[in-house]
Amino acid sequence: MAAPVETPWARVNYIAGGWTAAHVRVQTTATFSNPESCSNSDGYVVDASLPGAQLFASMLLTAFSTNREVKLVLDGCALERPRVISVTLRGSN
Repeated sequence: MAAPVETPWARVNYIAGGWTAAHVRVQTTATFSNPESCSNSDGYVVDASLPGAQLFASMLLTAFSTNREVKLVLDGCALERPRVISVTLRGSN
């Protein structure tokens, strides 16, 4: 398994949740990063089983609704997409 990878700062331009679990899928304005070559390239996933999943989902929804930038840390795959293991929300200037 490769080491975790940070994405560049970017805005969240798509967010979706569900279907049968509280997974969150997001897309950002940055070039897509897929360090583990996950089979789907239509966004990043916050796996509902992660201890910080609710926090990450809240931060991503805040970023989406306020147009603030985020930096994601990716590690492995979840639902065949890059798995988000950390979210950093940039303050407004």
